[in-house]
Amino acid sequence: MVTNSFEVFFMLDMILSYTFMFLQGLLVALLFDQLNIIDLSKKNILFLSILTFFAYGWWGNILYAIIFSFMINYFSRGKIPVLVSIFYTSYLLVSTAIIYQLLDDVLLLIYSSYNSNYTLMIIIELIFLPCAVFLLQTALIYYFRSYLIYFANNILAKYRNQAVIFDIVLLSYVFLRFSELENKSLIASVILGVLAAYIYFITLYSQGKEIKLAKEAQLQNLLEYTLQIEKLYTELRHFKHDYKNILISLEYCLDHDDLAGVKEIYQNAIVPTKSVISLELQIIGQLQNIGDPALKGILSNKLSLALSKKLKVTCEVPEQIFLDSRISQLDMVRILSCLIDNAIEAACESSNKLLSVAFFEHNNEQIIIIRNNTKEKMIPLQSLNKSGFTTKKTGDHGHGLTNIRYILNNYPFITLTTSSNEYVFQQEITIAGGQP
Repeated sequence: MVTNSFEVFFMLDMILSYTFMFLQGLLVALLFDQLNIIDLSKKNILFLSILTFFAYGWWGNILYAIIFSFMINYFSRGKIPVLVSIFYTSYLLVSTAIIYQLLDDVLLLIYSSYNSNYTLMIIIELIFLPCAVFLLQTALIYYFRSYLIYFANNILAKYRNQAVIFDIVLLSYVFLRFSELENKSLIASVILGVLAAYIYFITLYSQGKEIKLAKEAQLQNLLEYTLQIEKLYTELRHFKHDYKNILISLEYCLDHDDLAGVKEIYQNAIVPTKSVISLELQIIGQLQNIGDPALKGILSNKLSLALSKKLKVTCEVPEQIFLDSRISQLDMVRILSCLIDNAIEAACESSNKLLSVAFFEHNNEQIIIIRNNTKEKMIPLQSLNKSGFTTKKTGDHGHGLTNIRYILNNYPFITLTTSSNEYVFQQEITIAGGQP
């Protein structure tokens, strides 16, 4: 009788243990889906949850984390590198484990204080605790998602040696949690402290490097803008000289009633001069209304690039406009550079090959519109929220819009509105309130 009771208790304990493991796996899979970096179907979420059955002991948890990461790489069709996937997975495992432990410690105090029965404990552990952890983690992801993606795409994806070290350290925390080492809590705390310091310093280093490169690019853009103006000035001087000669020839033909000569001069000399006042000159003229030299330089550079790719380019800046003083010049240059680069590449693949840029002010708002033709009749806008999404066939792309959203998180008064319809894709930046 005792043996049968023991077997029943053992079976019940095993069922509860595997149920708890499955719930933890389901929680991690759902949280990964909350990151919104790839589309996970219900079938994929269930599969990732079942992988938790590998997570028995420290070696099982590490194996589970590695298999989970490789599956994410597979589901993303290689757009999320394995090292980055390991970071996401390890972060979710570690943060979830810490929150679980903290809540579990609080619940143990409640159990001991109120002499809770075993059934209530099971209900709380299997229902209340996972829900509470999920809600807390969802809130954390809501606030830190942009930085997690920025850190993964702009640091770990670029510095692979550091990514390997970072992932190993994160996985070592998983090992410590299930190991029998003495003082494992102290060691785990030291590991978390080292990780926090690493994240802080590598972020500072990466952002400093980005700022340096961006400033160098700004200087280069301003130099090219100056060269373009000099080139156009030279063209206008030549045009002025040729125009005088044309007028003299016309005057001679008119004086001698030579209508055939007038027609010939018009066809051979005047008609070709329509292209002398080129699109490039018109664009430069419009850019004169932009009061910020850095923005003027980057726009001149990008629009000249578009013209060199045989795109139909229009630029409208109807009145003088200055960058809002609340916005970092470097951030706006990065945003515009990324959006116009994307627009140029999409327009090059379209049939109409049109690119247009407009700056204007309306009702105390600064509005920037970037519009281009697309090869597809309509771009699926929901996919643009996925890190790594791209319509390009080759190359490591798809993080530009994610980086823009990360920048815009610092500016709650700026909204980015995206639309796509009838082979036209548009990005509209609205800077609300405040005086420039």
